[in-house]
Amino acid sequence: MDDTAQNPPPSKRLKHEHHDAETDSDASSSIRSRAETPPPNPQLSAKPVHPVPARSAFSELMAKKAKPAAPPLKPSLPPSSWPPRARNPYYLSNDPRSNLAAYLSNPESLPPSAGILFHNPDFVVVKDAFPKATVHALILPRDIRVTHLHPVEVLSSEPALLASVREIATQARTLLAKELQRIHARSSAMEIARQTAFEALEDRAVTEPGFDPDSEEAMSTLPPHRDWEAAIRIGVHSRPSMSNLHVHLISEDMHSPFLKKKAHYNSFNSWFFVGLDEFPLREDDGRIPGIAGMGDTLKGDMVCWRCQKNFSNKFKQLKEHLEAEHREWIKI
Repeated sequence: MDDTAQNPPPSKRLKHEHHDAETDSDASSSIRSRAETPPPNPQLSAKPVHPVPARSAFSELMAKKAKPAAPPLKPSLPPSSWPPRARNPYYLSNDPRSNLAAYLSNPESLPPSAGILFHNPDFVVVKDAFPKATVHALILPRDIRVTHLHPVEVLSSEPALLASVREIATQARTLLAKELQRIHARSSAMEIARQTAFEALEDRAVTEPGFDPDSEEAMSTLPPHRDWEAAIRIGVHSRPSMSNLHVHLISEDMHSPFLKKKAHYNSFNSWFFVGLDEFPLREDDGRIPGIAGMGDTLKGDMVCWRCQKNFSNKFKQLKEHLEAEHREWIKI
């Protein structure tokens, strides 16, 4: 038998002996610890229980209640951190109807989602955020001296402003008419006829060398476009709902999910709407503020803009009728 198995090397022996000594020491310490620690006494470890005296209603009432903690004070904000509205002169102080002012100060800084169609130093033309027809836009004069004036009064008394509004309205009407044409070109009989004739000119150019379908002579043979500009109405409300001066451009179809109530419809299809071509108004016109005779035209009967059928106060029936009229109107 190998001697190494019976007698391990010194290093191994020292390790074994050291381990055995530690084991014996731990065991003896554990025994002494158990011997020296007295057993728990239930009577000493149990906590005394004192009965809680019942409180009367009077003591509950007289007991002092903790005051709620005061809310922390909010630090005041420096002027540089105020909302932009506070620095925009186009806003009227504390006027919730001044939302259009956001377009006037710096229209070039607004995102595309703002719906600005075009602008210049004098005007901003923007899509209505809640259009009441297929196309609906607003002309906003940027002159701070007129932005808070009543449209009926100022357009009747300021010929220069009226002339400039008419000029910008002509540009905006052309733009909206092209949008109407784009939307309804495949439904309009007149547009379909013109497109068909133009395609025939293109086919002729293939078989007839030298023929130019885009020449003035060739284009003059085409059927006319539908007059979409005639479908755009321009005017103002005699009692505007927004503070900043604005002029409406709106398609006559009154086809929109935002047309939700009688006042929406009558505001564009009654005496309440003053056409731009009606200005300047006579001094005794009832639509001028302060002149008797205006009455509450928004509460009058609703009459179809196309067939003149009277729907009285039946808005739901009017909406259904407008849908049917719209289907026929786009086919022209």
